[in-house]
Amino acid sequence: MRGHIDFKRNGIKLSGQPLIPAHTANSNTNPLGCCLPSSTSTSNFSNSAITFLPFLCILWAQETSTGRENELEITYAYPIECAYSDNLETSDNMQFQLPYEDAKRKVRVASEIMFIDIESTKSELPSEDRDMKTCDLILKYSYPFSQFNPFTEEFHQQSIFVIINPHSGKGTALEIFNDKVRPILEGAHCNITVQLTDYQGHATDLARELNIDEYDTILCASGDGIPYEVINGFYQRPDRAQAFSKINIVQSPGGSGNAMSLSCLGATSASLSALRILKGKPSQCDLMAISKSSSDEVILSFLSQTYGAIAQADIGTEWMRFIGGIRFDLGVAYEVLSGKKYPCELAFKIKCKNNDEVMEHYQNEVGKYKNNSSTYSNLKNNNRDIQGARGIYRDDSVEFDLTEQSQDKNVSCGLQLRKLTEDDFQLKYHEEFREDTSMRRLPEDWEIYDKDKTENMRIFYSGKMPYIAATTNFFPAALPADGAIDLVVFDSRSKFASTANALLSLEKGTHVWDDCVEHMKVEAFRLEPKSTTPCYISVDGERFPYETFQVEVLKGVLRTILWEGNYTVTGFLENGYSSK
Repeated sequence: MRGHIDFKRNGIKLSGQPLIPAHTANSNTNPLGCCLPSSTSTSNFSNSAITFLPFLCILWAQETSTGRENELEITYAYPIECAYSDNLETSDNMQFQLPYEDAKRKVRVASEIMFIDIESTKSELPSEDRDMKTCDLILKYSYPFSQFNPFTEEFHQQSIFVIINPHSGKGTALEIFNDKVRPILEGAHCNITVQLTDYQGHATDLARELNIDEYDTILCASGDGIPYEVINGFYQRPDRAQAFSKINIVQSPGGSGNAMSLSCLGATSASLSALRILKGKPSQCDLMAISKSSSDEVILSFLSQTYGAIAQADIGTEWMRFIGGIRFDLGVAYEVLSGKKYPCELAFKIKCKNNDEVMEHYQNEVGKYKNNSSTYSNLKNNNRDIQGARGIYRDDSVEFDLTEQSQDKNVSCGLQLRKLTEDDFQLKYHEEFREDTSMRRLPEDWEIYDKDKTENMRIFYSGKMPYIAATTNFFPAALPADGAIDLVVFDSRSKFASTANALLSLEKGTHVWDDCVEHMKVEAFRLEPKSTTPCYISVDGERFPYETFQVEVLKGVLRTILWEGNYTVTGFLENGYSSK
């Protein structure tokens, strides 16, 4: 096998025998589409033979033992199922199709001996790269973000601390990791340490005591409970600013809820998530700090807080965990049919009070990300400039400049990766809450939400990531680092048909445009539950004490990996335009 490095297309053009058998992909599908921009993942091949190997598919390159010049062993990932890129297209009527099928793709690892021709294209490189050994050069361009320390510019193999809850989901988390994730990480020559959890809260203890100098990434091979514990373990450390600055916290699917993997990596397949963890963009995202009324304790949340029907459907069906994610759907159906309401009092510091303001905010923030991330292109659709709402996720052509992407690796979500300080963890509203947790004494610029609506609350849901489950796009306007919490409220007085229609729209994320739903962004809020019957409050899917609580944003303190520099596509603006 011979290969010619093509830096303009960012990969190796191949000649000779195809890399993988033809049956691994459909005849009209690019077999390596998992690593290409989706708009091009069907465009490069007239048949399924791999004639071009993108850098983003390459896991490792090393010289062979023969000593022959430019003879390398290339380890790469390839899909074992076809790409579903057509599902990512926007139709003429602006109805956006979500990437759920794209997220399911599975990949495997293979190796090939290749003679690599590089001399004819070295002139295309920056001058500082032209004297590099061929294998080192391939690795550099194969890992523009993940394996370069953003502060020292030093290339190194990733050291990954893997935490597995063996009881996650249906109890198969360890098997999923060993079969699907480990081969990808080992193919990339990562240094891996695996730790199983023995009890609830074990991951918190592990994160609190971890020697952060030894690792680059904590991989939570689990549901959403382990990332929640790890984040709170870091928060309890005396050197928390250093820990959050240095370590990526990521997830590969292993439980019944895998919201972090889908929201950040666009993956519900464990093997695809592993590949995208290695190839994605280190980014700093917001977290939410939750103050309790019963104690001085503050906990952190990365995903959501909920009170009402959703919390009942989640926490109230824990005993059905063995059946998987469908337990949640059954719980929601029961809550809606029962017609229950969950009264409360609610106050907040408003940022966007309705969908029109949310749309404007979303467009402005997306524009910032686009302007700071030159890898991703702008999109104009039907003469409507939606300011890169999709362009920041998907490039229009495979022929983009990866050297530019490499130079831009410190720019993420409108923020530069920065070293955090203790000031980043100071809470703005905590002390006032400790003095008086009631609604009688609120910060000066807060407002109390309509009492008629809070007395008839059916669902209160707030969050920071768009996807809360494998096919639930609950917060389609959520952004990684916009300093806002997305808030969705359902009124129990709405007609059954309207509520049912909105809930049936959760998969597409169009529920926020329904008349029976209120959709806002807030900087902070306080909720006092008033239900006279036993009920639950849920934080990141974990049970929270039934008491008054307050939530505010901690901006840009969570270091994680985003596959394309932002959250996974949601179609928020496209659906918004079509609703008008």
